[in-house]
Amino acid sequence: MPSEEHVRRFAEIFGAAGEAVLERLRPWSPRLRAHVYDYIAGDLYADPALPVRTRELVVIATLAAQGGMAEQLAVHLQVALDNGATVAEIITTLETVGTYAGVPRALNALFTAAEVFARRGLAASEQAESSGR
Repeated sequence: MPSEEHVRRFAEIFGAAGEAVLERLRPWSPRLRAHVYDYIAGDLYADPALPVRTRELVVIATLAAQGGMAEQLAVHLQVALDNGATVAEIITTLETVGTYAGVPRALNALFTAAEVFARRGLAASEQAESSGR
């Protein structure tokens, strides 16, 4: 059973998107759900060495490099945006993934990001103009 503090911190960091994932997990694996609360909120994200914004850019790169993680990637894209990451930073992160993990994985991740951006009303043309592309 996760502590109330870890549940509160998780909700603070990951919002409704993260909570929805763990709610779907509740009937299937309470143990994994509790582990996510305790490790992610109670340990990893409690470490002040990396701000949530920076940590989320690392998570985005990692999920994109693994491939096949669209659902988790969408949650972390939202968390990154909620914590101050810009569209340009996210796109640049995914472009870098293309160099080191492969263009197909970067493309898939970018298409997931484009869906998240569109749901939030963030236009691709704004990003391209702001980066001089």
